[in-house]
Amino acid sequence: MPTTNQQSDQFQQFLDQNQYSSNSILRYEKIFGRGFVSTGGLETTQEIVAMLSLKPGQKVLDVGCGIGGSGFYMVKNFKVEVLGVDLSTNMIDIGKQRAKEFKDDKVEFVVADITTADYAPESFDVIYSRDTILHIADKESLFKNFLKWLKPGGELLISDYCRGANELSEQMKAYVAKRQYHLLAPADYGKLLEKVGFVDVKAIDNTKRFIEVLKSERKRFETDRDIFLKDFKSDDFEYLVEDWETKIDRCGRGDQKWGLFHAKKSS
Repeated sequence: MPTTNQQSDQFQQFLDQNQYSSNSILRYEKIFGRGFVSTGGLETTQEIVAMLSLKPGQKVLDVGCGIGGSGFYMVKNFKVEVLGVDLSTNMIDIGKQRAKEFKDDKVEFVVADITTADYAPESFDVIYSRDTILHIADKESLFKNFLKWLKPGGELLISDYCRGANELSEQMKAYVAKRQYHLLAPADYGKLLEKVGFVDVKAIDNTKRFIEVLKSERKRFETDRDIFLKDFKSDDFEYLVEDWETKIDRCGRGDQKWGLFHAKKSS
């Protein structure tokens, strides 16, 4: 039986060699915009961060920070301090490059497995995560830690891939297995946050917005095909077109959902 550290190392290797290889990250960034690797880039980041009550000097833990886009946005616009953690060494390496490019020293990047991380109680005003917790099986233990790490009155804000409430199609089951995802229905996600002790939990099925963004992104990178091919191969372009088409299809069938979750720690 592998130890926890061995399992973490194995999963890190899986991410860095597959979904989050350097080439894959840069492909995503080409679609989402400089510094971003999550759905909608700056546009959805602005929408989602607006749900928070950020104040200058607050400390934010960005879980699955990717290459730093959300952190850079929060620092620039709200004067907060951000600790960005990600298990992917490729993500962190590129994030550090972007920090130098943007001349941003208020986002600290750390390679870490959030399931084994140990922060002091009441260390953060906000914990923020974009499309990352889908990788984590034991969400309950993670959410208990989030609650512990937040200051009284602190906020939790998560967007994440979710599943439909009905039986999944065989295509969706194969996709989840290949990516090693662990998905919940949005309502179940919200109930789990309440179970561990979060209050004022809002569990939003944001799939309609997800589909709008996916279609907009697909149209844009098809229009900008020649620009994309200056930096990437035609195989990369075809992969992304197919990937976006299948995401839209999965959402249309009800297999895949995009959840948005906001909650607080009681004061």
